[in-house]
Amino acid sequence: MSLPAAAARPVVAAGDLWRFAAEDRLQQRSSEETRRIVQVTRERILCANDSTAPSYARGRYVYTRHWNLVSRPALAAPGDLPEDIGQWVWTPYYPHFRFPLAPGKRWRGSARVTNTHTDTTNVHRYEAEVLASQTVSVPAGSFEVLPVRYEAQVASDDSAAQLAWRNVELIHYAPAVQCFVLAEHQVIGPDGQPSRDSRLQLLEYRRAAA
Repeated sequence: MSLPAAAARPVVAAGDLWRFAAEDRLQQRSSEETRRIVQVTRERILCANDSTAPSYARGRYVYTRHWNLVSRPALAAPGDLPEDIGQWVWTPYYPHFRFPLAPGKRWRGSARVTNTHTDTTNVHRYEAEVLASQTVSVPAGSFEVLPVRYEAQVASDDSAAQLAWRNVELIHYAPAVQCFVLAEHQVIGPDGQPSRDSRLQLLEYRRAAA
């Protein structure tokens, strides 16, 4: 099978499901994450996301039709209620993808994410690039992918001081499943030390019943 020269905007429907093996490489913990579409509108994809990890921010995630995150629940501590933790809301959105994807395509800019409940705002100044197409193997099989490398300098306002973070993601988008099959995410904290190092690998993809 030839490698993809480009990828069009994903075509998805309510009921589509992706299940991933999640690995926290700093804490050496493993879990499973599930993304299930519950509604598709002209502008948005609404998903019910879940995980076997106790600290996961489960609930309703809203994406653009390009799989760019618009809002999600904030991380919760045991016993927290939705009204305690608020929502993270992106303006305009988390800019992972810009379809159609093609090797060499680049985009850059800034995006703001806010939790009004905690009065917290982070500003991402980002650059993204589509890398050369390749084949990757994950538990669900081998897939032809277009990798997107996303890097952002993040200014985080904790209401006391401005903190600087570095966020690097490599997301392997597979047209065959209308989503990514492999994603790696590293975050370097203000102290120069890694605060996140995670990996997601596709375990299962199910289209909605016709």
